[in-house]
Amino acid sequence: MSSMKFIILISLFFLFNGCDMGQSKTEDQYISEMETLLKEKLSSDYQIGGTQRATHVKSHGLLKGYFRVIDNLPENLKVGIFKNSKTYESWLRVSNARGKWQSDKIKDFRGLSIKLLEMENELQNTNDFVLQSYPTMALGTVKDFRDGMYYDIKKNRLYAALAFIFSGRFSTLLAFNAGREIHSSPLDIEYWSATPYKFDDKIVKYKLVPTSAFKSVLPDELTDNYLSDNMVTHLNSSSATFDFLIQFFQDEKSTPIENAGVEWNENISPFFKVAEIDIPVQNFRTKDREMLQMQMSFDPSNVPDNHQPVGGLNRARKAIYKVLSGFRSNRDNIELITPRHEDYD
Repeated sequence: MSSMKFIILISLFFLFNGCDMGQSKTEDQYISEMETLLKEKLSSDYQIGGTQRATHVKSHGLLKGYFRVIDNLPENLKVGIFKNSKTYESWLRVSNARGKWQSDKIKDFRGLSIKLLEMENELQNTNDFVLQSYPTMALGTVKDFRDGMYYDIKKNRLYAALAFIFSGRFSTLLAFNAGREIHSSPLDIEYWSATPYKFDDKIVKYKLVPTSAFKSVLPDELTDNYLSDNMVTHLNSSSATFDFLIQFFQDEKSTPIENAGVEWNENISPFFKVAEIDIPVQNFRTKDREMLQMQMSFDPSNVPDNHQPVGGLNRARKAIYKVLSGFRSNRDNIELITPRHEDYD
């Protein structure tokens, strides 16, 4: 088949299937469309009283942990919550990334969200970090994010793939496929913020590096919940630990702010350790923990002013997280809470 015939066939395919290629619109219009799409999807997928998150639906566990800002940081790293050496009680939610429940046997991104408790700033009592198991966002711009969401919700994944190929964004599909993996355990892998954040008058990205002595192995036969099972085995006998690192913005070419689909090169901008995370031995497979993780919200904009998220994708997430959190809470009549550790000992 000639290339011209192929283009004509693809064009007809999109024409007769009601293609919306995401014509040029303002950022606010894209964000508004995504809010509407996601609320419609949640209303369609879940009955009242059982509304799930729009993404990262499947939780592997809600864990108690401790976030310790390390001693003797250089002065240029003593910013905001990292200003003083201190240990914060924390909650960590570990999840699959897909916007629906699916077996752990299916390749996926993993997510790790952290909520620091009892912050000193009386206007900001908690601080959230939202990270994923890949250094970039496959849908790295607001337009890409909107288009991917539209195709996935209104059409299907095949349609989405064809749409991105036809619009010259084949590299986006490659990035999405590269980040989906079979992992041994959520406690054994690295996580990145993927999007940038203020660091006073500078800008940084975050990274988590596992440092546990205990390492999980893949079971001979994967099960639907093997990731959670491996976490149980790990935390029955040993704590899980991570180093928390930051990486500084250098310039728009090598460390872009507006496109989260571009990895910040570590050779150009190295990482610096600023904190450690300790997840002690615990039993997290309880009904209380399962209910609690549904009542908690993790929002990358839930941070002090000097750590606010920046960049287009973060502007979209800030608006969408707020809308969907309120939608889920109001629809199911649940109160979003932030409990202390001692409330759930």
